[in-house]
Amino acid sequence: MCALKSLTVQSTRLLLRPFRDDDATALLALNSDPKVLEFTADAPFQDKADALDFIKTYRKDTPAGLGRYAVIRRQDEEFLGWCGLKYHPEADVVDLGYRFFQAHWNKGYATEAANAMITYGFDRLKYPFLVAHSHIKNFGSQKVLERCDFKQIKQITYDNQPAFLYKKDNPEYSIKEISARQTWPVRHPVLRKGRPLEEVYMQADEAPTTFHLGVYYKKELVGVASFMEDTHPDFEGKQARLRGMAVLPDYRKKGLAGLLLKKGENLLRQKDKDLLWFNARIVALSFYKKMGYQTIGSEFDIPLVGPHYVMKKNL
Repeated sequence: MCALKSLTVQSTRLLLRPFRDDDATALLALNSDPKVLEFTADAPFQDKADALDFIKTYRKDTPAGLGRYAVIRRQDEEFLGWCGLKYHPEADVVDLGYRFFQAHWNKGYATEAANAMITYGFDRLKYPFLVAHSHIKNFGSQKVLERCDFKQIKQITYDNQPAFLYKKDNPEYSIKEISARQTWPVRHPVLRKGRPLEEVYMQADEAPTTFHLGVYYKKELVGVASFMEDTHPDFEGKQARLRGMAVLPDYRKKGLAGLLLKKGENLLRQKDKDLLWFNARIVALSFYKKMGYQTIGSEFDIPLVGPHYVMKKNL
C-alpha cells in the first residue's frame, strides 16, 4: 500500500499529485485569501515556514493513497488549488474536498478535478461510497457536487458550521441475498483460516428464517454476513443474531461491513425483529460501537477464536 503515496491522478487539463515542499508558497497564498476561506473553519498560515510545516506533517500523517492533492494545470504546471479524499475516523467515511484560487473559479477546474478524484477513489481505491460537505451558503461548492452526481442527504453541523452532507455511491458495488454455501469463500480465509473447510458451517445456516448477505465488487464476492433467529437468555423481545461477518483483506477499512450491517438491520426490521445481538471479537469493538451497539457483560474466550464480548442493539 505504501506505493500509493506516489500515485498521481490525471484528467484532460489537470494533474493531481501529493503535496511537495515547493508547494508551500502557493498554499500560503491560497489560504491568505479571506474569500477562499469564507466557508471553511481554517485559519490562514502565518508564513511560508508554517505552510511548509503543514505539508511535512500532512504527508507523514495521511493514510497511503488518500489526502488532498495539489491540482496542477498540465499546459503550464501552474498550481491551481487542491482536491482530494480525506478519511474521517470518527465517522468512518472518506470525503471529497477541494479549494481553488479565485482566479480559477468558474472555469470547470473544480468539477474536472473532483470527477478525477471520484474515479480514483472508486476504481483504484475501491471505496463503495464517498461523502462531501458544503456550507449551506457555499452555492458554488454545491453546484460542483451536483455536477458530479452527489446526492444531498441532510443538513448537519460540520466544523462547527451549518452544512449539507452529500453522498455518491460506487455503482460497481452491490449487496445481494446469497446461500449459506456461497458465503464460504469469504468466511473460510477470514474466520477459519488454516482450519478444515467444513468448520465454516454454522448451526442454523440452512434454517428458513436465516438469511445471508453478500457484498460484491463487480462480480467478485468480497464480504458476507449472516442473520439468524436466535434467542439470548439475558435479552427480551424478538431477537436475531449476527454471525459470520467477514470482509476479504483487500476490501477492509472501506465501509463494507457497515453497509452489510445496515442492510441486515433494515431487513430484520421488515421481519418484525426488534433486537440484534452477537459475539464480537475484541478487535471489532470500536467498529460496532460506532454502529450503535453496546457491550454486555464481561469479556469471554471462544476456543480457537479468541476473546469476545456480547453486543446488542435495539432495532
